[in-house]
Amino acid sequence: HILHPTVLYKLLDDESRIVPDIRRLYTLGKRVNGGIDLLRTAFGRYGRERGLEVVRGGGGGSSSPSPSGPSKAESKDAKLKIIPNLLSCKSHLEDLQIRAFGGDESFAKAVSNVLEEVCNAGSDSSGGDDGDGGRRVAELLAKYVDLRFKNAKAGGTTAPSASASAAAVLARTESTGSASSAAMVGLAGTTESEMEIFQTAVLSLFRHIHSKDVFEAFYKRDLAKRLLLNKSVSLDAERALVSKLKAECGGGYTAKMEGMFKDVELSRDVMTNYAAHLQGLAEDERAKVGNVEMDVQILTTGYWPVYPQYPNLTLPPGVVEHKKRFETYYGAKYQGRRIAWQHALGNCIVRANFPKISAPRDLVVSLCQAVVLQCFNLEEDDDAQTERGLTIKEVMTKSGLDDRGEAERVLQSLSLGREGTRVLLKYDRESAKEEISSKKPRKSRRAVGEHDIFKFNTAFTSNQRRIRIPNMQMKETAEERSKTHEAVSRDRLYLIDATVVRIMKARKTLE
Repeated sequence: HILHPTVLYKLLDDESRIVPDIRRLYTLGKRVNGGIDLLRTAFGRYGRERGLEVVRGGGGGSSSPSPSGPSKAESKDAKLKIIPNLLSCKSHLEDLQIRAFGGDESFAKAVSNVLEEVCNAGSDSSGGDDGDGGRRVAELLAKYVDLRFKNAKAGGTTAPSASASAAAVLARTESTGSASSAAMVGLAGTTESEMEIFQTAVLSLFRHIHSKDVFEAFYKRDLAKRLLLNKSVSLDAERALVSKLKAECGGGYTAKMEGMFKDVELSRDVMTNYAAHLQGLAEDERAKVGNVEMDVQILTTGYWPVYPQYPNLTLPPGVVEHKKRFETYYGAKYQGRRIAWQHALGNCIVRANFPKISAPRDLVVSLCQAVVLQCFNLEEDDDAQTERGLTIKEVMTKSGLDDRGEAERVLQSLSLGREGTRVLLKYDRESAKEEISSKKPRKSRRAVGEHDIFKFNTAFTSNQRRIRIPNMQMKETAEERSKTHEAVSRDRLYLIDATVVRIMKARKTLE
């Protein structure tokens, strides 16, 4: 039978046979009573199976797993391919509907039904017919958009003529006031037509997902990082996608996202006015901040995700002076607003001198990395403790970084990063009494022990004038993903309760 899966699926998979053979099959089906219905049912079954193969083949539902399970790299790569493969599958089905079935509306509806079922299916092939409501595809779609909008070469700003520079120290304000609007110039990226095609494809899948709130949660979190770290390909493209989401789901869906853009615009205006304020000060007052330049992002509480706070960080004197002056300026300009500093996403350009290099080098680091590097500054703290090296506890005490996990990641990035970025040396020790060799340490383990010693790398060399030292990013764990999904579930309960109350009030009955 030509409609049997073993025959029909091979025919539908072959792009070269769409017009001559499948088109002929459709024409013949129209001549037979009920033939089109049979062909449409078989076509829907084909699309459903091909789509589920894509969705369940990228993670939990591998068809041929190894005895020990897929590796982390394989699992991650497979998950990243799910959305592109799903878009390709959707394009193939639509191509069949237009070219082979003559744009038949009944086949278009079949494609729509297939996509809705596939997008809302779970990752486990034995999980039943109800699926997961699109949670998995919604999360993967948000991550796919994040990867597409990120600019790998972002961050190439011009260097300030400062011996140490702090940038993007984050401030969070609590206020009921609204931010003013201003034009923003995006980073160089792809052409407008390519970006439009990409956004249209994303929305074509987004419309079929039931768990749009899951997409919102993950997309909003990734959008915040792109805006704060200036890693977006184009702010215009970001706004365009948010506008499309608003048209699809309403203003309440994108209210916080639009608030993020307003905060970014307001921050630029505030910093422009603050710079003019500093220029108006007397020369002796400006000298107190030295050559340090600071840029502040002002975030409105409620719009942005919650980031870890490090209130006890030992900031450089110039940054502390800048911080006090900005608080005074902002408090006088916007009375009634409270500022709470968030240093987790701060970035710095630190000018460092190395014995083996004649000219200083600019280190592009995070604020936490810069504070830790201060602990090894021999010019300011030339004591015996710094000479012999510091343990992680001593680094945490001197830097004021009280988060052990973040301290470990910072020390690993400064001592165990790629070649040309290891400005610190790590010496593994099993006990406090163990002596360390003066020679270059052997290959160190990744984990940071209680007794491991870190020292300034006096033999460091690099031909680059500006050295970017990326911090070790804390990988998203299953527990964090679970918390995000739990938060979405809690919000759903509140919405359901509110909806029930509105219906009861409208009907004025409890039944």
